[in-house]
Amino acid sequence: MAKKIIRVAGVAIIDQKENKVLAGKRNADRLVGGMWEFPGGKIEKGETPQEAAKRELEEEFHDEVKIGPQLGKTVSYEYDFGIVELTVFFAKLLTHNFDLIAHSKVEWLSADQVANLKWVPADAPLVKELAKTSFKDINF
Repeated sequence: MAKKIIRVAGVAIIDQKENKVLAGKRNADRLVGGMWEFPGGKIEKGETPQEAAKRELEEEFHDEVKIGPQLGKTVSYEYDFGIVELTVFFAKLLTHNFDLIAHSKVEWLSADQVANLKWVPADAPLVKELAKTSFKDINF
């Protein structure tokens, strides 16, 4: 039987002044718990990936974001539970609540620091892409 395809949208929240990106550490009780990721979640029927990314941030952090361009290409990764198709967008925070629902902590990291974390497998190829990006050049 074919595995379920799970479409997911995430955000690489950046601070252009500090040239840093926000990484979230998944709660230990969740799938791939304890690993780092770009915050986000499943794309619901009728939603664009950008709409899903914005909604997920509001649900998970109680924060509003402005969605920017896509980071790299959509990644397809096969887990035991299904195939995740992950699309990540650059974003900037409009509010700063950080009411963590799905994450045990968040950290602001420079592009070269992100490679030092243990990332969720679907996110890992985008971390490499992120390291080559100058955050100051992203237009919103």
